[in-house]
Amino acid sequence: MKMYLEKCMLLDEQRSLIVRGIQEGKKEYQSIKALLPSFTTNTYDPRLQYDAVNTHVEKMILNSPHTQMKVFKKKAGFHPYIVIHDSVRNIFILVSKLPKNKYVYNPSGYRGDFASSNFDRLLDMGAPKEELLGDTIYQPSLFQGSDNHPFGIIVSYDRDSDIIYEGALRPDQVDWIYKEDITDAIILNTRDVIPLNNYRASDIEPRLKTPKEDNDIVVKLKNPPST
Repeated sequence: MKMYLEKCMLLDEQRSLIVRGIQEGKKEYQSIKALLPSFTTNTYDPRLQYDAVNTHVEKMILNSPHTQMKVFKKKAGFHPYIVIHDSVRNIFILVSKLPKNKYVYNPSGYRGDFASSNFDRLLDMGAPKEELLGDTIYQPSLFQGSDNHPFGIIVSYDRDSDIIYEGALRPDQVDWIYKEDITDAIILNTRDVIPLNNYRASDIEPRLKTPKEDNDIVVKLKNPPST
């Protein structure tokens, strides 16, 4: 089972970029908070940290185009959030604050999108059904190939402590398929990786050969038949 999960988990550099983004977002939040007066109702407080974290995570991803990850801005009702897409492996990543002293999130519609096809993806890859599902009653989708079933990962951080988790929810959202502490998953040398230019096809000017004049074209005749 572990070998199938490892193929869907974050790569070391992806994990490092997201963890660094969360950490730097929380640092900026603390710096801004220190400059603000104490209000009677601090409704801005949790939202400010959330916005700072999302901003820095997005910045980390956009500054590392060689990872081939993209960032999309979404909304669930009035709740804005960002989604990171690993376009090579078809993996979607949500960065989210885990409520204090909670092991798992309460089920929700938008988080359900990150869990709905996780079992299907692993089963299509060949994961043993008995080991994955246990006693869970689950009706797998028609086989479409693992590339056509996106896998959803949630990176959870705590508001007050430094702890950060990476995990994937079961489709029913009542528990995790896996959950790991990635707080210290920083690769220092990712700062030295040279980003590749992320060109779109429409940005690349086609380079055609210079056309030859008629008198420059050499016509090769067949050798005369031997007698």
